[in-house]
Amino acid sequence: MQTSQVGDRVRAHYVKRFADGSIRSSRIRGDAPLEVTIGTAHPRLPGLGSGLVGLAEGQTVTVHVPAEEAHGMPDPTRIRRVDRARFPADEQLTTGRRVLMRLTRGRTRRVRVLEVLGQVVVVDTNHPRSGLSIELEVELVSFLTATSELEHQDS
Repeated sequence: MQTSQVGDRVRAHYVKRFADGSIRSSRIRGDAPLEVTIGTAHPRLPGLGSGLVGLAEGQTVTVHVPAEEAHGMPDPTRIRRVDRARFPADEQLTTGRRVLMRLTRGRTRRVRVLEVLGQVVVVDTNHPRSGLSIELEVELVSFLTATSELEHQDS
């Protein structure tokens, strides 16, 4: 029976549970299994690392990811005072609400409004889930081989 090793490409379903009680799952949303390279960081499954090493197809593992390894701890230097002009004039800026703020070169960033002081807005640019640990339940669905990768590209 083949077991996964660092560097293997696999397909996996996951359930991601946050400390605040919210859940994200590839199965609930009806998504196809996620393709993962064992032992490398993944943006949707931070901290997974080598948690899938040694699994066979159909096996499931639960990995606890502390906040520091998930989306990090809140950083007080990411709380900023910005000009009200960085938000659409008709945008209702309410404390606690997440809104888009204009950056340079036409880019935007979602921030949380902490306080509105006339023409100055205090915003939090930390990741919305910073400070929260994650529990990942991951099922190894299949190994990707040269043959299955070609079949997947053709479909």
